[in-house]
Amino acid sequence: MKTRIIALIVAAVLAIGGGLVLVNYVRTADARAFDGAELTDVLVVASAVPAGTPSSALENAIVVRQVPTAYVVDGAVTSIDTLVGLIAAVELQPGEQVLASRFVTADQFGENSGSIPVPAGLQEISIAVDAQRVVGGQVVPGDEVGIFTSFEETSDDPASTRLMLSGVLVTSVATAAGVEDSGSTGGLVLVGLAVSADDAQKLVYSIEFGRLWVSKQDDASKPAKDGAIERDGIPG
Repeated sequence: MKTRIIALIVAAVLAIGGGLVLVNYVRTADARAFDGAELTDVLVVASAVPAGTPSSALENAIVVRQVPTAYVVDGAVTSIDTLVGLIAAVELQPGEQVLASRFVTADQFGENSGSIPVPAGLQEISIAVDAQRVVGGQVVPGDEVGIFTSFEETSDDPASTRLMLSGVLVTSVATAAGVEDSGSTGGLVLVGLAVSADDAQKLVYSIEFGRLWVSKQDDASKPAKDGAIERDGIPG
């Protein structure tokens, strides 16, 4: 009987010890995955944040995470103090890095409620692109952007990329849970654009059959000099 009791106690101790080892293994998984990489503390969205949420109400919706420095998005916030007095201009989704560009003052938010009207005569169309394809998601309503399109090679035409549209007005910006790329993007960005009917057709065609990149522009931005570029047009 004593032998059986001792055996049960030993088994219980081993089970507890094994559980502690497993917990420690899980807790250190992220550290092992980033082993050798330079890490930076950034704020990451833990639960959905509606547009219009003041920074003072973010305490339970964001967490500090260590990510490889190479994966830190431009404009990523490292301290909540940076956002004091600001309001989320767009909805923030879990998993994305908190960006300063997605926050505005109360007056700015009140002026457009996170979006701006479409100018008369134009149409509003939205495109969904990975954050890295839209300046890390750092465009806001009122910005002007350029739209680059890339098409794969066909039997009749070589693969090419061109600046299709310039000076396109951004009417809204929102995020959507979706594609994640090594922690560097945090998902898709939905960008509303005000365009003419002809340009809307070009956009839809490019979305259906090609790939898009969005560039942030200003009044001094210049158009591409050489039109569409093909592989043999890139200097070696």
